Amino acid sequence: MNCSCDAETLRWLLRLPLALLSVPVSLVGCSVVLSGLVMAVVFRECQFPKVITQVGLMLMEAPCYVMRTCYRDQTATREETQAREIAHRIFDKLPEPVPPSSFSTTFSSGKSGSGTSSNPSSLASLSSFSPSQTTFTYEELSAATDKFSTANLLGEGGYGYVYKGKVSDGREVAIKMFKGDKSWAAETELQAEAAVISRVHHRHLVSLVGLSVGQEKVMLVFEFVPNKTLQFHLHECNEIMDWPTRLKVALGSAKGLAYLHEECHPRIVHRDVKSSNILLDHSFEPKVGDFGLAKYISDDNTHVSTRVMGTVGYLAPEYAMTGQLTDKSDVFSFGVMLLELISGKRPVMRNDTLHTAQSLVDWARPLMAQASVDGNFETLVDPRLENNYDHGEMKRMIACAGACMHFFAAKRPHMSEVVRVLEGVVPPDEYIRCIVQFYQTPVSVLLGIPSDNSSSQES
Repeated sequence: MNCSCDAETLRWLLRLPLALLSVPVSLVGCSVVLSGLVMAVVFRECQFPKVITQVGLMLMEAPCYVMRTCYRDQTATREETQAREIAHRIFDKLPEPVPPSSFSTTFSSGKSGSGTSSNPSSLASLSSFSPSQTTFTYEELSAATDKFSTANLLGEGGYGYVYKGKVSDGREVAIKMFKGDKSWAAETELQAEAAVISRVHHRHLVSLVGLSVGQEKVMLVFEFVPNKTLQFHLHECNEIMDWPTRLKVALGSAKGLAYLHEECHPRIVHRDVKSSNILLDHSFEPKVGDFGLAKYISDDNTHVSTRVMGTVGYLAPEYAMTGQLTDKSDVFSFGVMLLELISGKRPVMRNDTLHTAQSLVDWARPLMAQASVDGNFETLVDPRLENNYDHGEMKRMIACAGACMHFFAAKRPHMSEVVRVLEGVVPPDEYIRCIVQFYQTPVSVLLGIPSDNSSSQES
């Protein structure tokens, strides 16, 4: 007769005597509790009955302790199953963004050499990327970050913390740990970000490596982009970012946003485009990151109404006032970021001496109109560049910034159009005309028409 048994059965047999013993212990505990309650009625001024009652309660807990011990392994298995179910819900139950059949935008590599292929189908094929559905345990990520040491802390925000780490296969990663426990809010935010980033892939978007949804913390694991953010290099670094690099960052970021807006179905609005969310690699190629606020917009809807989220200084006026979100909201924010690249100034300029603040947009709009007319960029361009820039490229970037920040959303261009202008494929004349007309500057000045009376009457 075969007397062998598996390890689980053996564990149950070893625990059986303890389980049987716990029953009389529990009955004794019940008797002690009743005795303590009776003594508490008789000796109201004495603390001893309370001690007796507590001892009885501890004895009554014996069967519960045994059952928790017996089912500990099963509970751990359920946690792992739950983690897999959440991961499955995030990665597999969401609509796959696919390029529309009518999409025919052509991106050329341009002078910067940072673009995607000029073949439209090569951009469309990026949507077929299938992410590696990697789940990490808390222990793995703790080991990767040296127990989440402060030395590996990359940043902190309202959502939580970002740590640098190295996983077991040697890859460097950025681990986004949400604050608090695995609550409904944390899981919802995780799903919102993972739902977007796991379904898109582009050289100018940060890639998702995996996630951890165990019993300890909710965490997302991204590729590590080593050269910090655009905000750091523009506003916090002692080394000056040169003009070719600024143009490369502008063009790459525009391509990443164009992919989200025009090549994904449903369309994706980032909702928090800003310099601190543009990550840079060693060669200063940009990657748009932080999709925690991103929203899907179906092709049947012109907009979605949502709670206003984002960063002061970058918000489109119609979104800030009405909560109606469109892809043109991202376009406005991108225009503000272009202004940062052009001027080297922050989106909100503070004067600590006078205790005042001014919007970069309000400061720059009249200067952009004037610079577009007379070609004098000195009042607008970052003085640290010391005039070391290509005037044609600067004119195109200023034109794009002005068009993107038009007060009326319908007048703003699509990101694919911005890419063409930045690359020099399409001249910026229409954008410049729009900027000048907005400030009621005569179009004849822009077009170089003689300012005689007849010409003025015709115009």
